[in-house]
Amino acid sequence: MKIDYLTKVGAAFTAFFTPSSDGLIGGKPAPTELVSTKSVAIIGAGAGGTSTAYFLNNYLQPPHLKYKHEHASITIFEQSDRIGGRCSAFRIKNPGQPDEFVEVGASIFVKVNHHLVDTAKELGLEIKTLDDEKVAIWNGSEFVFEESPWKFWSIVKGLRRWGFAPLKLQRILKTTLNSLLESYTTPDAFDSIAGFAERFNLHKVAAQFTDRFLNEQGIGKLYSEEIVEVATRVNYGSNLNEIHALGALVTMAADDALQIKGGNFQIFEGMLAKSQANVRLNTKIARVRKLQPEYEGADPRFEVTTTTGQKEIFDQIVIAAPIEATNIDFDLDMPPLPKVNYRTIHATFVRGHVNPDYFHAVSAEKFPTHILTTNSDAEFTSVSIQVKLSNGETVTKIFSPKAVEEDLLDRLYTNRTWVKRKEWKAYPELAPIPELDSSSELKPLTASEIHQYVLKQHLRKKEDEAQKAAQAAWGQVEVVPGVFYVNAFEPLISTMETETIAGKNVARLMRDKILGYCPAEKCKSRV
Repeated sequence: MKIDYLTKVGAAFTAFFTPSSDGLIGGKPAPTELVSTKSVAIIGAGAGGTSTAYFLNNYLQPPHLKYKHEHASITIFEQSDRIGGRCSAFRIKNPGQPDEFVEVGASIFVKVNHHLVDTAKELGLEIKTLDDEKVAIWNGSEFVFEESPWKFWSIVKGLRRWGFAPLKLQRILKTTLNSLLESYTTPDAFDSIAGFAERFNLHKVAAQFTDRFLNEQGIGKLYSEEIVEVATRVNYGSNLNEIHALGALVTMAADDALQIKGGNFQIFEGMLAKSQANVRLNTKIARVRKLQPEYEGADPRFEVTTTTGQKEIFDQIVIAAPIEATNIDFDLDMPPLPKVNYRTIHATFVRGHVNPDYFHAVSAEKFPTHILTTNSDAEFTSVSIQVKLSNGETVTKIFSPKAVEEDLLDRLYTNRTWVKRKEWKAYPELAPIPELDSSSELKPLTASEIHQYVLKQHLRKKEDEAQKAAQAAWGQVEVVPGVFYVNAFEPLISTMETETIAGKNVARLMRDKILGYCPAEKCKSRV
């Protein structure tokens, strides 16, 4: 059994992808044509927005294209004063030692997160491993499991408690992850998340709650509640009856945890720098309005207005933030977008000394790095040691569904030098997504079936309603012609790496529209 980095608190966590080879050798437009320069506005400078800019710039440059030409000018609008979105960190002074950085949100990535790993290497960032960190599971009154410093003994302890459930789950994970691996080898761009999920056989596992799925797969209740649910609680703030099975499986696929020294946000700062985009920090968008085409058949253009009244015209728009949270007036004749609720997470950072009596422990020195909790009487979701300071203090991060009260802090710590709090919409509620089944059309009624007319009509209505609900839930990537929504991906899965996957997909769609021809990677004849 492997439970290393089951959940590194607040991580945007897992991944499952293999390296991609873009291999875009460049298709050929008509020899006498010169593709005009398109202006692109990206709203949001988090993982999705910066990766969209990064990949779009790459796709429109040699060697992907044979000839260098400025096909697009990119402008990124960010309402805050920093890059990285939900990925952020803060600095801590460590007496006599170099300063440390503590991740607020997206805490880790893993070796198979190749977009993140490859970009970090390209930028020359220092990657540090977290493979010596130990996990324990707390049920509110006692530790039900503690990882041993010896891997073999941890496996033996796990087999004794949960039997062969971990092995069963590994087989299920392998099947799901093999499907996900294919997403890195395809050159295709997807205009809907439903299309992406169906193409890689993810739609069925994402269409049911995890508790039911695990039960149907023969995974024991004890393992489900003490391992899988522990992971979904800390990674997505959800119990097994609140999250679809794909989300739960992804949380269980983490291993070889990594961080960027100085903060993971540096990856996205680097992506943005490489994109050559014009960056507007501290700039909030008030309105995006679709303009009337200049002539019949012309592509629409868009007017972007900031809260200070500045206006600019763009050919294409990328929304790289949850639409519900932007408070932007989108005057675009958009179809109904999926309603995605985001979990409110409270992160409490404490510098001081943990109280061993709270955990019935002999000393705090023997504490595991991460204490995760079952769905029980536990007063928090997790307590995680972020930094061990030279003066013997630690900086710990508490995750909880509500604000931690002073009484709990008094009992959890023998002393506190300082306390910092952060409340934010950390990740979406990954509710089951209705399946889209294009082969499920009702057949026309025959004369012999006329007596079943009323029943058939009822079924047809129910089917139509299900189809509409599914389409609304999944969302379209290009919500209206020329406007792309990166966060359409999030109801399927939400991680740092998958935000870059979504950004890359949007960049491919935009590339095809900008160039107006079929790139070589999507054509049968390679040149």
